[in-house]
Amino acid sequence: MSFTIVVPASLIAAALLLIGAGGKQEAAGTLPAGYWQNPSASEGRAAPDHWSSLEADLHPEACAQCHRSQFDAWRGSRHAHAFSPGMIGQFPSLGVKKANGCLVCHAPLQEQRYADMQGVRSSLALMLGHQDGFNADADMDQATLPLRHAGVTCAACHVRGWQRFGPPLRSGSDPQSGAAHQGFTAINAFESSSFCASCHQFPASMAINGKPIENTLNEWKNSDFGRRSITCQQCHMPDRRHEFRGIHDAGMVRSGLDISLARSGNTAVLRMRSKWIGHAFPTYVTPKVVIRAEAVDRAGAVIRSWQWEIWRKVAFDHGWKELSDTRLMPGEERAFIASPLSRNTVAVRYRVLVIPDAYYKGLYQQLAQSSRHHDGSKHIRLAAEQADQNDYTLFEGQLQVSPRQ
Repeated sequence: MSFTIVVPASLIAAALLLIGAGGKQEAAGTLPAGYWQNPSASEGRAAPDHWSSLEADLHPEACAQCHRSQFDAWRGSRHAHAFSPGMIGQFPSLGVKKANGCLVCHAPLQEQRYADMQGVRSSLALMLGHQDGFNADADMDQATLPLRHAGVTCAACHVRGWQRFGPPLRSGSDPQSGAAHQGFTAINAFESSSFCASCHQFPASMAINGKPIENTLNEWKNSDFGRRSITCQQCHMPDRRHEFRGIHDAGMVRSGLDISLARSGNTAVLRMRSKWIGHAFPTYVTPKVVIRAEAVDRAGAVIRSWQWEIWRKVAFDHGWKELSDTRLMPGEERAFIASPLSRNTVAVRYRVLVIPDAYYKGLYQQLAQSSRHHDGSKHIRLAAEQADQNDYTLFEGQLQVSPRQ
């Protein structure tokens, strides 16, 4: 994989990372004004005096004391690990202001922002010993890390001004009497795709070749999924599970694609159809999908090989540029044809490889070679190792071919 230039880390951070009460009341339709503009769980006020220390604690471990199933699903998600080593490894050279710009999506609450570089240095030291930004067992005695380390935590979506918000109760469920933290306000918008847009739909001002760097909500709106109101949550939070599975999860990706092999004349064909993905596959500029085919003879020797790539390839050179866009749109089917097959071909092997962090792999390599990132070098190396571990084989198959005389 080649990269056109060394992308300044500050520009990466700005462009790629920028990214009531009781349950008995009738659900409101929309979120309170400004819900995602500089969100704050406390809004600068102390928690109500009569609240317990548990009710006034914004850490996910505190939420887990009553909402354990949600915590257990969340703790393995990308949201829980959005405060990542590859991001904070760049903070010493970015400075506080640009670091906080990254946290707009990776740790969204005002309470998670840095006040000074001492906080950045503290994060660098803490992460080397605590790659999880929370206690995975929800042990309150061990909930000692700064809230920012928990990434997109419970409070980031559900708490504003100490008030709890969430989707309406499911049909047949009953609100608890005397609920903790004065219950919650039910809002239908929690089940709308637009709820995710603050971080998963970049503005038109960040467009390359007419398309924002992340354009997921618009892709969904223009798809049959949007027209049928099949929301983000129905795929990424089925049954309201807080798993947020995506491109890093092989099972999730397999469920969204049909892949089949067939022979047609003197060719082998792999067909891939996006059957249950409500946006481009992949939707962001960081993943890449590679399809490889090999024609082999009776001895198993490779006679010829082919390779295709599915991704949106971008580079920065005095501004962002789109070099290519070969992604599958919702409902699209594409054929990857190995042709012509030589006379000695007895089989054609296909493999589909998913590289979820392809862009970041190149970025981390560049950052590791830059002296500007010495203070975060251990974190950059850790991020590169994690990115390598995220690759997986989505599909492998073989077509038998009768050799021609």
